[in-house]
Amino acid sequence: MKWGIIGAMPSEVAHITNQMEDLQQVTVGKMNFYEGFIKGNEVTVVQCGIGKVNAALTVQILIDQFGVEKIINTGIAGAIHQDLKVLDVVISKELVYHDMEMRFLKNYTPFIDEIKADEMLVQSAVEAFENIDHGTSCCFVGRIATGDQFIESKEVKNSIIERCHPMCVEMEGAAIGHACVANNVPFVVIRTMSDSADENANDSANEWEKVSAERSASIVIEMINRHN
Repeated sequence: MKWGIIGAMPSEVAHITNQMEDLQQVTVGKMNFYEGFIKGNEVTVVQCGIGKVNAALTVQILIDQFGVEKIINTGIAGAIHQDLKVLDVVISKELVYHDMEMRFLKNYTPFIDEIKADEMLVQSAVEAFENIDHGTSCCFVGRIATGDQFIESKEVKNSIIERCHPMCVEMEGAAIGHACVANNVPFVVIRTMSDSADENANDSANEWEKVSAERSASIVIEMINRHN
C-alpha cells in the first residue's frame, strides 16, 4: 500500500516529512515530492500550493507518476458550523465547491454525482483522532466546502452556509476529492480549524496555522501507524 499525502502550505506537510525515514526528494515540474516510509508504510508527501487547480494537478501526478493507492489531504480550515471552534477537527464525509455549480460535474465529464470520501478512511481518521490526546478539541464528520477564496467576511460566510451547508471551508479539498473520484482512488480530507471564516480570520489563521496544521498532520501519522 502506497499513501499519497497532500498539504497546500509548508506548515501542513513539515510535521509529516520530519517523521519519514529514507526520505528522498523528487521534483516534477515545479513541485517537490518527498518519498519515504512511516513505520514501514510507503508514503509520498507533497506541498501542492494553494487553490483548486494546484490541488487537482498534484493528485494526478501522485496517481500517474508515483502510483499512490490512497490519498489524504491534511491542513487547516475556517470554521463555518456554529458548533466548531478553533482547533476542532473536521473529517470529510463529502465535499462540495462553493464557487462552482455541482451540476456541471454530474451532467458533463467526468459525470460525478457527488464527491464522497472513502468510508473506511473516514473511520480510520476518526479513530486516529480519538487515539491522540487533544484536550478539549472535538472531532466532527461532515461536509467541507472548497473554493478559490480565503473567507474573511460574515456576508460571504453566510452565503456559503445558505448555499452549501458545510461544517468548514477551505481551498483544496473538493478538488482533491474530485480528482480522486475521477480516478477511483480512495481519499479523505482532514482539517483542523485555524479561524472562524469571519472578519478576524486572517489574524486568527496567522496565530493558529502552525498548531492547527500539526494537529491534522498528527492524525495522518497516527492513521498510517495504525495501518500496520
